[in-house]
Amino acid sequence: MTLDSDLTLQARRLALSAELTHRAARASGARLDRDAGAAALTTIARGLGAIAAPVERAHRLRFDPPYPGVTAGVQEAGGGRRLVLACTVLDADGTPVATVFTTLIAGRAPLVTAAPAGAEIPPGWSPLAGG
Repeated sequence: MTLDSDLTLQARRLALSAELTHRAARASGARLDRDAGAAALTTIARGLGAIAAPVERAHRLRFDPPYPGVTAGVQEAGGGRRLVLACTVLDADGTPVATVFTTLIAGRAPLVTAAPAGAEIPPGWSPLAGG
């Protein structure tokens, strides 16, 4: 991979992160409820599935599994709750271009990061329960 193509791929991941973070904040509110419990975080995560189609069309890609992806479930962290989800991003030809991690933390704004395609989704993660 040349330096130009590597920089292009990095710029594409940054744009994807920014767009998904922006759309997640619009869909769930700029800041999640500080007292959001496991059920609330799971409901918010399910609602994020609606933002996938316009992003897939705009960037000519698809999410596998479907956005927001798989998770280890809601975890207690630093006195609060968080839900981390992940999915692989595939280019139009099926080539992996990124691994997207969506983090929902009670009391904070949603955050989406697009890591390089080689970033692993932890083994044992599964679709959201109860839906």
